[in-house]
Parts: sequence; C-alpha cells; structure tokens
Amino acid sequence: MQTLWQDIRYGLRQMAKNPGFTAVAVLTLALGIGANTAIFSLLNQILLRRLPVKNPAELVILHNVGPKTGRVHSDGDDTESFSFPMYKELRESDSSFSGMLARFGFSASIASHGQTERGSGELVSGNYFEVLGLQPALGRLFSPEDDRVPDGHPVVVLSHAFWERRFGGDPGVLNQTLLVNNNALTIVGVAQPGFTGIQLGKWPDVFVPMMMTVRITPDSNTLDNWNDYWMAVVARRKPSVSEPQALASINAAYHPLLEKQLPKITGWDEPKRQLFLKGKIAFSSGARGRLPLQRDAEGPLAALFAMVALVLLIACTNVANLLLAQGAARQREFLIRTAMGASRSRMVRQLMAESLLCAVGGGALGLLLGSWLMRALTPEVASNIGVQGLSTSLDTRVLGFAAAATLFSGILFGLIPAWRVTRAVVSQTQSLKDQGSTSSAGVSHVRTRKLLVAGQVAFTMLLLAGAFLFTRTLWNLRKQNLGLRPENVIAFSISPQLNGYDMPRTVALFDQLRVRIAGAPGVRGVGASEIPTLTGSANGSNITVEGYQPPKEADDEDVDYDAISPDYFSTLGVPLLSGREFSAADSAASPKVAVVSESMASHFFAGRNPIGAHFAFGGGKKVKPNIEIVGVVKDVQQQHVRSERIPYIYLPYAQQRSLSDMTFYVRTQQNPLLVASELRDEIRRLDTNLPVYDLKTFQRVLDEDLFSERLVAGLSAGFGILAALLAALGIYGVLAYLVVQRTREIGIRMALGAQGGHVRSLILREVGSMVLAGMGLGLPLACGMARLSQAMLFGVRAADPSVYALGVGLIAVVALAACYIPARRATRVDPLVALRYE
Repeated sequence: MQTLWQDIRYGLRQMAKNPGFTAVAVLTLALGIGANTAIFSLLNQILLRRLPVKNPAELVILHNVGPKTGRVHSDGDDTESFSFPMYKELRESDSSFSGMLARFGFSASIASHGQTERGSGELVSGNYFEVLGLQPALGRLFSPEDDRVPDGHPVVVLSHAFWERRFGGDPGVLNQTLLVNNNALTIVGVAQPGFTGIQLGKWPDVFVPMMMTVRITPDSNTLDNWNDYWMAVVARRKPSVSEPQALASINAAYHPLLEKQLPKITGWDEPKRQLFLKGKIAFSSGARGRLPLQRDAEGPLAALFAMVALVLLIACTNVANLLLAQGAARQREFLIRTAMGASRSRMVRQLMAESLLCAVGGGALGLLLGSWLMRALTPEVASNIGVQGLSTSLDTRVLGFAAAATLFSGILFGLIPAWRVTRAVVSQTQSLKDQGSTSSAGVSHVRTRKLLVAGQVAFTMLLLAGAFLFTRTLWNLRKQNLGLRPENVIAFSISPQLNGYDMPRTVALFDQLRVRIAGAPGVRGVGASEIPTLTGSANGSNITVEGYQPPKEADDEDVDYDAISPDYFSTLGVPLLSGREFSAADSAASPKVAVVSESMASHFFAGRNPIGAHFAFGGGKKVKPNIEIVGVVKDVQQQHVRSERIPYIYLPYAQQRSLSDMTFYVRTQQNPLLVASELRDEIRRLDTNLPVYDLKTFQRVLDEDLFSERLVAGLSAGFGILAALLAALGIYGVLAYLVVQRTREIGIRMALGAQGGHVRSLILREVGSMVLAGMGLGLPLACGMARLSQAMLFGVRAADPSVYALGVGLIAVVALAACYIPARRATRVDPLVALRYE
C-alpha cells in the first residue's frame, strides 16, 4: 500500500510537471467518456431499466401467434392483443402462474374542483397490483372484488406523481370524486411512489377497474366479445416453474379455448379455420415491462452507443500515443532506475498508476460533459418520442458505467505504452551513456505509434461512413414526397366524446369550430381528421369491393381508413385526381360516400373507373357494398415519412357511428404559431371544459416523426467530426515526433542537395503508410457496419461507393492538414544545426 501511494504521489507530480500533456490527455478522454456516459444514460433509461415491482424477472408478456378476426387494437405488436374472454379463461385455467393481469391504456379527460385536463389512464384487472406485488402509498389498491360486475365498480386509484401534481400530496383526497371521461369515480387509493405502470415511458395518471371499460371508452366493444383483441396480458411465473414448463402448460390450456372461439368466427374458409386452430402462445420477458415505444428506439440507440464506443477507442489510442512519446522522453530516467535495481514490473506499475490518474481526471471531467449532454438530449428525446419520466441526473448504474469506462480507458491506453517503454529500457541498459533527454525510443516505438494511428484511421472511417449514411438517410427522408404541403399549417386535437358528448353534439361542435376558425383573420383553410397524420396511428379493416375478385392466394384485403371533414384535402394540399371532395351535404342522413387513395384505386379497380363504384367494410357473402366512391386523391404518407403507401379510404366524419379524437389542421397566410392563442380562445368560447392538446405546427409533427433519424444523423456527424479531429492530432503527433527523430537524417539529405519537395515526400510517405493501413482495415469494417444498419437506412444502399469515397476523401484531407506543420518544419531544418543534433 505504501508503494502504491508513492506511485500516486509521483504520478501527480509528473502530471503537474507536464501541464500541456495532462490537459490534452484529460480533455481527450473526457470527450470520449462524456459522450459514452450520456448515451448510456439514455440507453439505460429507455431499454435496460427494470420495472420497480416485486421480482420483475418472473414476469412474462403473453403473445398469441396466429390469425385473428374482428377488431384488433395494437400499439406496435398485435400479437400482444387479447380479448377479455380469452384473458379470463387463460387466467382461470392455467396453474403455472401465480397471477395473470390485463391492462389497456386510454386517453383521459380528468376533471376535479372545476378544472379539466388532458391525461392518460389504464384500465386494469382487479388483480393488477396484487400480481405486481405493489403496496398503496395511501388508501387501498384494487382487488379481485373490483373485477366482478360490469359498470359496478366506479372507483379510481391515482398514480403517485399525479396525486402530488394535482392534489399536492393531500391525504384527504380519499373518497373524493374525480370525473374521468365524464364518469364520476371515487378515489380509493394512491399507488406507491416510483411506479408508473408496466409500459416504460408512459405514465398513467389514473388506474380504473377493467369492469368500467364500456363507460370509460364509449367506442369500445363489450367485454364478452371473443373477436375484440384490445388488451395486453402479463403473467407472473411461479418460482418453482421454469419458463419452458409454463409455456407448455399455457399452450395446453390455450388450444381448447381456440376451439371454443372458432364457432364465433364467420366468413373464413376451412384452411384458414385450421390455421387458426394451430395458433399458440409465446412469451417475451416482462422484466422491463411492455416496450412498444422502445422497439423503435432500440436500433438508433444501439447505433449511437457503438459510435461513442468508437470515439472512446480513438481517444484511448490518442492518449496511448502521447504516453509513448512521453515515455521516450523519460527513457533516461527509467534507465537510471533500472541501474539502481528497479524491476520491470515496478516501472510498469508506476506508469499504470500515472495513466489511471490521467483516466480519473478524464472521467471526472467526462461526467461533467456527459451531464451537460444529457441535459441537452433528454428533453428532446422525451418530447419527440413521447417517453415520459426520463431523468437528467446520474443514477448509480450510470455512475458505475462511467467508473467502468474510466478504468477500462486507463488500462487500455496505459498498458501498451508501459509495456513498450519498459521493454525498450530493459533491452537497452547499455545505452545509458548514449542517451540524452531528446533521444528517441527507437524504431519499435515508432512502429507502435504508427499502428495506433492506423487503428485511429480505421475507427474514424467507421464513424465517417456511419455519419454519411445516416445524414444521407435524413436528407432523403426530408426530400420525400409526402403527398401534401406542410408549410404554414398548425394542428391541434380535442376529444369531446371523453367529456360526455354524444355523436350529434360531437358533429355539431366540429362543424361550428370549423366555421368559426375559417372566419378568423389570416386563415386560408380548415380541415379535420380522426387519425392524425404522421403519428403512427391507424385504423384498418378488410373490405368487400363491388366487381372485385381477390386472388385465391391473397389474404384478407385490408385497407386503412380515416374519418375527415370537408376541405381536408384542399387545406393540406392533397391533389384531387378525379371526382370531388366531401361537402357539408355529406351528412349522417345522406347516402354513404368515400374518397379513396390512388393506391386503393389501382389495387381494387385496375383498368376500371372507381368513381361511382361501391364497397363495404367486412367480408363474407352477407356483406353488401353500400358506400359510393366519389373521389380519388394522391397517396399521402399517413403513418410515417418512411412508411410504404397502402390502400387508403377517407370517410366523412358526419357519417360515422362514433368519433373519439379529432385533429384539426389550419392553414394560415403567415407563421401559424401566431394564430395559436386564437384557436384556444375559439374552443373556450364553445366549451370551457374541453382540453386542447397536441397544439403544434405541421413542421413540428414532421420533425417529431423524423426525430430518431435526426438524432442519429446529428450525433453521428458530430462524433465523426470529433473522430477526424482526434485522428488529425494522432497523425500530427507521430509526424512531429518523426521529424525530431530524423532531424539529423534530414539535415544530411539537405546538405547533399535534397530539395524541400523531396523532404516533404518523405513525410507524405509516412502519412500514406499509416492512412493506407488504416483504410485497409477500416473499409471492410465500415461495409460490415453499414450492412448491419441497413434497416435504419432510407434511399441509400449499405454498399454505396460514394459514401466510402467521401470518407476516404475526408480522411485524406485530414491527414494532409495534419502533416502540414511537421512537413513545413522538416523543410526548414538548417543542415549545419542538424549535423550537430543529438
């Protein structure tokens, strides 16, 4: 221990003695460690964090794999959707689980004490909190008794965060009445702190018993419909039962239930009915909860983490080069210590102590840089991809990762220089009399430093290729033809049905609002749709089309559909190809009509005119086409910018049986944000208790849809530039060292008549050998990386030669810039001074 403290004190003196070296090394490491810490913090919170419940490893998410019929509600993976009757039967028939819960997230209009706000909630089974092993912070949680009678349990449990935000943590909140979607519910408890539901990133404000489904979500089907897939199911496996045993047990119970459901399905032929009976249950881990949002974030975050790891490797190789140079300058010191009896291991330990001290300094500064980067990134991630509860603070896991990265860096960049320096000292003990403070460490040191620089070039090529590919992807998506004009458009949403509006009042409100907004100054057009554009939402159904015979090998003829207002297409700038738009005459009392997309027309009416043709939703011989097509419009990117265009149907909102949310689009003559307050005022004049949400420009909607691509492109470009700068420093350091080492040789060459160009060519050859070696390794690695990232690319191939040509060109420019000063210094060597140089 005493010698360790001696090493530390001596290392601190060495760092103080060489402040320039210390500052460069610490800052270089801080950049790498800080970037890694920030990205790991996001990765940890979004992808790695476990649910704050009892024994989360015992939880499994159920998936039903096989064909479905009827209504399917999904937030990304329809195999996670179950009907309530199926859930009840599975819960009661399988004994391999200690409990099985169900949940469904819903949008909520929450009112109390005269204030109404837009929130979120979860419909949960009575055993929800029991299965998760949770305790109340106040009052009680639900029990199986709250899961008995439909509409018979008007109670609510508040989330801890909502209780503190809305009620200030008042314990007197129990037994008060809360209006949730215009239903009076009695507050019976508050959930424990830290629990935010089983879907990470989504914080429900309230929990409502599943038996209240029909009242809370008025447009839902009944709880006894086997063909209505809408809830997610999570089970807790008994500790004594292995996962394969539980899987076999639940499938044994599942197959008889499929036979029980089959008579309730109509319109399927015999092969499809047999395929339905072959369905099965599959598991995925529930330790991290449900991950619909995280699925989209997994690829970008993994790519970013790989990039920052490369940045850290480049930083480590740079510091290793610095340590090799410093070790060469200190070789006289180590020779003296060897002569005095110091062992090689003792000197290695001294050098490792110095490198670890340098790493600790870089790690400490890296935490500050990482914290700053987290504060910049986290709000953007939370607001753009809708993940709530992200923290900018450094938790224990992030601190542990930063400590591990610091230790790894200290060992990685310290071990090679320590080994090379001490090896040279041991083999050159007879050279003490020939060494001076400026002598070199020999050819082996130079070779090692060149290899490190070649590694930097290879890693830099990886980062630059990724930066060019992801930037090109973002550019292509930005230039994608959306089928509409997003300029000068602002959007907002309302949900009157959640405030107790029936369908006639809802339509009347929408009509009034459109007329009043259209008359406001600066407004050029107003349209509305039930499904907001570019938010990933969709409604789908199979259809029966007049005169269309589907191919025998085709599956269900599915289309997506949306309910819209008159002037919707003209407001958003969607071209009308034939026929007409909807008008106020397309009311609930008039014949049913529809406008179809170009893709729908070409698929179902190849060679025929769709105008005047009829179709109907659903399939089977009893379905009669009763909806007339009155118009055809250009395809629109409805779900996402990078989505494939599919057949789409637009219906008048006035002809729908029910409407949940409605998103209004307002085109203005100037900056659309200037009319935002006027839009809120118009809604307040019609209904002061109706919350307005998602008020944003269409350009903001587009930016949110492309956020992952923007984040990856922006950070990868930043990391690529940083890597190029670090590579330039590495090349410069090696060349500067070579010029000093070869000063005598250069002087002799110039004394014999060598010109400056000849000397410069010597330097360029040194640069070329390092760069070519790095390229030889980096290009194949970059191609492999690009192929692994192909799913994240758009409009560019992983093997696009222009991308790698740009990377090679940029590295060549960086290398030439890095060698300019050493080459200039070499050509100015005075031959007389060089001949006396030692």
